[in-house]
Amino acid sequence: MVIKLANRPILFLWTLCCILRFCVPDSSYNSSFTPDHIRYLKSETTQLFQHAWKSYMDYGFPFDEVRPISCEPYGPDYRDYSNTVRNDAMANISSTLLDNIDTLIIMEQWDDLEFALRYLRDNQADFFNQDAIVQVFETTIRFLGGLLSAHLILTDVTNKDIALPSSYDRLRKISANYDGFLLDMAYDLGLRLIPSYKTKTNIPFPRINLRTGLKKVPPSLQKDVCTSGVTTPVLEFTLLSRLTGDFQFEYYTQQSFWKLWSSKSALNLMPMSIDPFSNQWKDTITGIGASIDSFYEYAAKSAIIFNDDAMWSVFHTSYKALLTHSAQVNHDTMIFPNVGTEDGVIFSDWIDSLGAFWSGLQVLTGHLTHAIRTHVVYLKIWDYFDSIPERWIYVHHNRNKRKKFKADDSIALEWYPLRPEFIESTYYLYRATKDPMYLHIGERILDLFNTKFKAECGFSGIQNIKTGERQNRMETFVLGETLKYLYLLFDEEDEVFLHRPELMGSKNWVFSTEAHPLWFHKGLSKRRSSQFNAYAAGVIPSDITDEQFTPAIIRNTTVRKSRMYEIPGHDTIPYVGKKDPFSDRFDTCELNPLVKSTNGLLKSSYYNWSNLFGADFVYSKSLIKPSYANKTNLDGSYIELSRSFFDKFTTFDTPLTSKRMPSTTSYEVFWGDIKDSGFAEVSELTFIGQNTTESIILPGDLWVPALSGLRIMVEELKLGSIESRNVVVMEEHISRIQDDSTNDNSIKMAPDTILRIRRINGVEVKQGAIIWTLPFEPSPGDKGEIRITKEGRIVIQGNVVENLIVWYG
Repeated sequence: MVIKLANRPILFLWTLCCILRFCVPDSSYNSSFTPDHIRYLKSETTQLFQHAWKSYMDYGFPFDEVRPISCEPYGPDYRDYSNTVRNDAMANISSTLLDNIDTLIIMEQWDDLEFALRYLRDNQADFFNQDAIVQVFETTIRFLGGLLSAHLILTDVTNKDIALPSSYDRLRKISANYDGFLLDMAYDLGLRLIPSYKTKTNIPFPRINLRTGLKKVPPSLQKDVCTSGVTTPVLEFTLLSRLTGDFQFEYYTQQSFWKLWSSKSALNLMPMSIDPFSNQWKDTITGIGASIDSFYEYAAKSAIIFNDDAMWSVFHTSYKALLTHSAQVNHDTMIFPNVGTEDGVIFSDWIDSLGAFWSGLQVLTGHLTHAIRTHVVYLKIWDYFDSIPERWIYVHHNRNKRKKFKADDSIALEWYPLRPEFIESTYYLYRATKDPMYLHIGERILDLFNTKFKAECGFSGIQNIKTGERQNRMETFVLGETLKYLYLLFDEEDEVFLHRPELMGSKNWVFSTEAHPLWFHKGLSKRRSSQFNAYAAGVIPSDITDEQFTPAIIRNTTVRKSRMYEIPGHDTIPYVGKKDPFSDRFDTCELNPLVKSTNGLLKSSYYNWSNLFGADFVYSKSLIKPSYANKTNLDGSYIELSRSFFDKFTTFDTPLTSKRMPSTTSYEVFWGDIKDSGFAEVSELTFIGQNTTESIILPGDLWVPALSGLRIMVEELKLGSIESRNVVVMEEHISRIQDDSTNDNSIKMAPDTILRIRRINGVEVKQGAIIWTLPFEPSPGDKGEIRITKEGRIVIQGNVVENLIVWYG
């Protein structure tokens, strides 16, 4: 018998086998991930890079890029200066080469490296003297960062008496002949970019002409600058100052960074764009994606490179604010939608592709469980689209239950230019967990580069995910980030110098936001050329102290002090000490939550995750394949359902199951005006002293001094429903909670429903925990809606709150 599936005849027996056993086409090595298999994947990635690099050198060089489909060189649009999508990262400076010097080293392309260095050295004198308007942000992260990274590698990696594989013999010779000219080029580029920061408002202009400076840049191109654009160059420019001794780069970019940070909202949230002319924010929206992403990234990475406690505090404060006001947690998934900076109200129903980097930053800063939860959302998007739309709508508010949703309904911006952020986070998660699922994800992406994205002259992204239309462009980050992270993912044997502890273990190195390895130590300062001191004379005094140099604003805006709350009639709460519920999360680096005993067997802990398919349920209206794609998830696209991987990386009796999905209703409410309290304190309670049995407040309970300025996730527990903890709500449970409140006959209770608070200001309320608060009088508008029983239970519209109790002392 033959049936039709996706317009192709398939034997019924084989189809039935696939449905029952979720079999899919296997890779060349059947997802074995043996050492030989991983070396094969690494070699395949090298060949992909070589294909793209050769295409650029044959058809694009010395222009900025090569067009992968038409095989044409691609550079700035000199006829239309307003074409910023094209011009911001192009300046007739061989951009693909400039952004990939360190990539050539990582992939051991020694002949290409020697050519690139020779070309840059021969043309360095006038290299950046181009009549081209560029974006300062893109030019800094791609080209200034690329030059600094290559300089560090060539001067501070192979100069030790350490045995290296023979494959690095060429690098030793190249490094021995290197005279530091890349730092000269970086300094030249820095001098051309830094005037953008020397403004009356200390807010930089977003664009500059590499030859004439701010002249010839139309005001229409300078009217607003994003938060990332203002704050991100601080890392590369500070490093440039430390390497050259010319501190103007560090001074002006630090000044702008701290000025913006001092202007954050009362909720410790930063808006996304500002007008450099008027010195005014242009919006009251924030998130983790486009326009603000690398602000968080560089606060953390600057702290690591420069051992900067102030920057570390900025990241911690920002992350706490995002957990409090933005994070959406549902069935072990985590997203950070855009919210209002003044009130924390969700602004958008979409998340963007750039936000996929967040999981990698969560790994780097020690938040592994959060990273896994954030990453899995983007994994599901990849399962359904084989890419990630620039903007993806995660929730639909259409109340028509009969509406049949299509993929088009979930794609707000339809292109995917082969961005690296999802691959980047996958690399970080594999290095942290060593779970083979992340290798499996990389293998799927590698296969798509070979089959879907490969073009005659490089790799083309998707212009329209809705239709499958291809994009005739290959930006520099495709080689410098996407393929680089894919290659490093498969470096399981730590052959790349970056993964060798004897070479890099003592360096506080990080990847820049453009995947350039960067680091700094005091020994690098001693190698400054005398010419830099001459250049710097008269700009910033050479004898300036750190205290004088650091903008004064840094000392007043880094840490918001906790507010103290007085308890009427009580000096202290007996046997209880208050503690910031986020403190453990930021004071320690979380260990791998996926590791479990395998008794020597290959195993992926993904299949022990009870919510493996939770995201499919939560986002079921948004996870729909485009019309041109095969409609089944058994076509090889759904990464978690690969039969070959499942057979090899689960124990023999591992069931492929998921928790029952809840039938309760959950929703967010704001209690009081969040702007009134701003940084409302939610403190976890811990015991002090030994006689703890006298206290009714237990470890894990939460203390909320005042019910004001709170963002609360509430779940309605109706009789017979399945609640979020996978338990059926029984009559006994409802009765027990209500019985605690029935002494007050003046309050009418709903017979079959109670409420539960699941999260409060970003803090998860643990099972069995109680939230305690002080006695309060409901506001006039709330009387009748909010009541307090004699036992301290809070009743909202007739529904008792299971885990919120007034503490009378």
